Amino acid sequence: MRELIAERAGNSAILAIIALLLATAVGVPLGVLTGAVPRGLVPGAVRAISVALLSMPPLLTSLVLVFIAARTGWLPIGGMRSLGPEAGSLADLASHLVVPVLAIGLPMAALLERLQLQAMAETITQPFVRATIARGVSRARALWRHAFIVALKPTAAVLGVIVGHVLSGSFVVEIVTAWPGLGRSMLDALRARDVYLVAGCAATGALFLAFGTLLSDAVSAAVDPRVRE
Repeated sequence: MRELIAERAGNSAILAIIALLLATAVGVPLGVLTGAVPRGLVPGAVRAISVALLSMPPLLTSLVLVFIAARTGWLPIGGMRSLGPEAGSLADLASHLVVPVLAIGLPMAALLERLQLQAMAETITQPFVRATIARGVSRARALWRHAFIVALKPTAAVLGVIVGHVLSGSFVVEIVTAWPGLGRSMLDALRARDVYLVAGCAATGALFLAFGTLLSDAVSAAVDPRVRE
């Protein structure tokens, strides 16, 4: 049982880490854009898409993506590996990752965009940003070199908690996409009434959540030196 939980926890970690990287790379820059430029067609479209993604439950998001993959035939609709000769290759794994990663990463990117928007909108009104622009520094440089670091603090404070929740709570996506992670193992254990496997999966999820909380504190300390004091 120990080997099974370790293998499934590793699969869940791969899925969650890639989804987090995608969400951070997309959500944070878009949040800076919408916070710094509150009006316009592009910021308005980004905000509308973010609200729509946040309004959709993970189950619905997963089903929509699986339906699109099934209708187009561009991507595998489930599992982690194919049955053909390409099974086990990096390209095969990457193709199976697309649907579950998008199902987890898109709502998370929308959440990060909302958080970064609010933080940036508050930061750009601060006197130090206006003073920097008044000294002749371009607005784009003032935003990315000065305001961005300060606006990143609220997002950094909750980023680790989001990591923990994603690592421990991507069960619905794993079940819908047949990803062999902790969520799938938990469902199989519940069906088989395997109390020990259920307890092991739950304990591993709790460890992931604790790791996320620790990571949140570490990131906050790295962004804001005052936290270390």
